[in-house]
Amino acid sequence: MGNQQERSLAWLAGILDGEGSVSVQVYTLPDGRVRLTPFVSIVNSDVGILTGCREVLAEIGVVYRDCKKPNTIGEFNGSLLCQNIRIDGQKPVQKLIRAVVPYLRSVKRRNAETILQYLDSRAERWLDRDEKGRIRRVGYSRAEIELIASVRSHKRAKSSEAICRAPNVLG
Repeated sequence: MGNQQERSLAWLAGILDGEGSVSVQVYTLPDGRVRLTPFVSIVNSDVGILTGCREVLAEIGVVYRDCKKPNTIGEFNGSLLCQNIRIDGQKPVQKLIRAVVPYLRSVKRRNAETILQYLDSRAERWLDRDEKGRIRRVGYSRAEIELIASVRSHKRAKSSEAICRAPNVLG
């Protein structure tokens, strides 16, 4: 890796440390099962910063999506349009985190390392075969739920106990 790419990754890590989020979103499906989706998100209103982030992500081959939403803080609607660059899913998140984790300095480093641990666990036991040899998705373990719950700090985040009640959580 050349010096320019190292500088770019260190810069992106700094943006993630200050303006990013490294977490897991928990979706509850209509049948009560849960789906856990790791994500990295960068929210900002500065076009130059967002453009720089997109360039570095493209440079390292990480797929992202742009989400635009008005800046809303409590009852106050700001005049700035914040943009959210979001990286979802196992492979893109894993690729990004592995690239920037050496440069992270805040609590985001611990979150990133925890998510990598979770993703490694899922990679080992994601799919299995039933008695007829058909491939099936394996449920989440309690240990995996505890890992992801440790990085979820939003006040409305479900507790690990609530997530463990889902039928696709084993043990």
